[in-house]
Amino acid sequence: MARLSARSNPTGLREIDRSKVTLAISDIGNRQAFSLERLDLSKTEFKERLKVVVIARAGNTSARFELGTTDSFSREPHAIANLDLSHPLRFRILLHEEGSPKLVGSVENLRARDESQSESLLPMESAHLGERVWRLLITDDGPILQFNSVVFPSAAGAENFLPFSSLVLPEALRQVMQKIAEDPADLDDDDSPWHPWAKWLDAIGASRPPSFDDAEKSSNWCDDVVDRFCTRSRFATTLQANLLKGASSDQN
Repeated sequence: MARLSARSNPTGLREIDRSKVTLAISDIGNRQAFSLERLDLSKTEFKERLKVVVIARAGNTSARFELGTTDSFSREPHAIANLDLSHPLRFRILLHEEGSPKLVGSVENLRARDESQSESLLPMESAHLGERVWRLLITDDGPILQFNSVVFPSAAGAENFLPFSSLVLPEALRQVMQKIAEDPADLDDDDSPWHPWAKWLDAIGASRPPSFDDAEKSSNWCDDVVDRFCTRSRFATTLQANLLKGASSDQN
């Protein structure tokens, strides 16, 4: 019996290049909000005036937002409520003709840019983590470092808190390196989300992970990468200076 390929597209739904889209996330009061800052269809096959819909999804929860049309869509922040933010937050952008529910274009599984942080190989996301301060997720798009939304107001707030950066980031990096060591070939695959890590490893002077299954050598390689990262970041020196400064202030 004939079957559909996973790459087939029987609905005729056209995929929008992610480079044409900028979606940012920010905080408004105690709520997260997203903004569709850019949807550039000027050099695409989408010439007609289309309706723009954004679906925000986290785990099994989702919310739908009607943002107007492609020629005048809303760029204002839209508050995200009633989503299970213990799961990664992802977005789907849909285009359909006015007066028709038929979809003609989409961007799938889009991750929003956090306005409080710069581009990073290890993106950070706010999440409801209960009593956990942080958690590393390994997804199809690469690693994500989640921080507790009750403790830190933003990614920058977590990253700039010295105990968090000096204690959490090295361990999170170790877990990422352990994942890379499981399949080193991904570093050389241009289509793999792990490919950008190859350039980062070169930049810090680290070798590539062992290409054969040797638990001890893989563990030693992970240690070496973390040591190089900590040396460049001077975590212990900075933390010591911060603690000494605090002790001096207490004595005064």
